[in-house]
Amino acid sequence: MDSEKTTKQSEPNDEVQAPHRPELLMAARHGDRDRLKRLLGTVSPAALPVGEVVLRVEDVETVGVGVDDDDDADDAEPAATVVTSAEAVTVALDSVLHVVASSGDEPTFLESATAIHGRASHLLDAGNGKGDTPLHCAARAGMVRMVSHLLDLARGGAFARRRNSKGETALHEAVRLGSKAMVEALMSADPELARVVAADGGSPLYLAVSLGRRDDIARLLHEHDMGLSYAGPDGNNALHAAVQKGKGKIIVLFLIYQSF
Repeated sequence: MDSEKTTKQSEPNDEVQAPHRPELLMAARHGDRDRLKRLLGTVSPAALPVGEVVLRVEDVETVGVGVDDDDDADDAEPAATVVTSAEAVTVALDSVLHVVASSGDEPTFLESATAIHGRASHLLDAGNGKGDTPLHCAARAGMVRMVSHLLDLARGGAFARRRNSKGETALHEAVRLGSKAMVEALMSADPELARVVAADGGSPLYLAVSLGRRDDIARLLHEHDMGLSYAGPDGNNALHAAVQKGKGKIIVLFLIYQSF
């Protein structure tokens, strides 16, 4: 599946909305940039209707969802933060940026993401109740342009290596989706992203091969980084997955060659 965007747009996690953030939730779902700006306090508070909610950007907890363990301590980015109920718009602790990122990638949604980032930049790096960052959510929903936009907002660093509670990066989601365009965007932002393995030991390459339907994704990962991880769960690797799935000779041969 090479489409720039899937036809089915995924909803934010656990679709139940928290009653104290309904205005933000609806504005985010629809990519209503102007209303988001009002609710985020980018205009004078005096212009806000009585009872309107302004996003709070304090009281954020630190959790162990961070960068690749192989990074040097001095170079490591701060651990990702989790959105608390003070900021969440859903009971799954999705922030307004999580909702925007997974709801669309038309210009209004991209502009909404920019507006949110300008007011509460830490939400870009924040994990929801499952440890997913907005980048994870955008990737899972097939929002290629949103993924690229969030990467641009992050301006480098180890942003793409943020892992959720399963230890997966957004690249795992892109591989699972089978989007070459999204894999390309993520690997261009961080050429060594395919070296980050999930908590179960599964690398993006192993996932691509084990799914049994995207040899081109596996090749694309390999083209970006010949030093990528071949690791898989339970001591297996991508070669085991290729043999088990009955893959063609080309992918098996290049995996064998790289194993030596």
